[in-house]
Amino acid sequence: MENASKALIIAGEVLIGVLILTLASYMIVQFGNFSRNLNRQMSEAEINKFNVNFTNFSGKANISMQDVATIINYAQKNNADYEASRGDAYFVDVLIEGTSVIDNDINEFLDGNKNNTYYECNVQIGQVSTTGNENEIKVKRTITNTDIQYDDRTTRVKSINFHEITDTTYVNAILQHYNILWDE
Repeated sequence: MENASKALIIAGEVLIGVLILTLASYMIVQFGNFSRNLNRQMSEAEINKFNVNFTNFSGKANISMQDVATIINYAQKNNADYEASRGDAYFVDVLIEGTSVIDNDINEFLDGNKNNTYYECNVQIGQVSTTGNENEIKVKRTITNTDIQYDDRTTRVKSINFHEITDTTYVNAILQHYNILWDE
């Protein structure tokens, strides 16, 4: 009888040990999943924080040359921080009319452009007309969504393309702070 009760006690201890090991194993897996999800969320937040510096210009048609110079400077700093060169996942290129300006000196870029140069990104200015109100114009625009490209591996912005706005009526309206009504 003593042996039977000792056997039951040993069996109970073994069962409790198995339960403790199972619980510990479950907790380790859960902590690993939590850590993995937290790292993924932090990485996504970091990518979004980086991308927003470029995507803020998407759909805009009043981007000044100083704004473009700021983007060039930010992209150059990113490329230097990551020691990235063309073709790398972390390399960011800035283009104007499809031509890279990432290697340009910022001061030379600003000196070489006029103060009344404005750019558009992911939008195309169409017909510009007056509305009858002296400080107001109506502008037809088309959203293109092709000027910002993303790296497939990192989902980070890899290039942004600006187009010079050549419509003098629109540029003059920007310079004179007219109210611009968008006609999509």
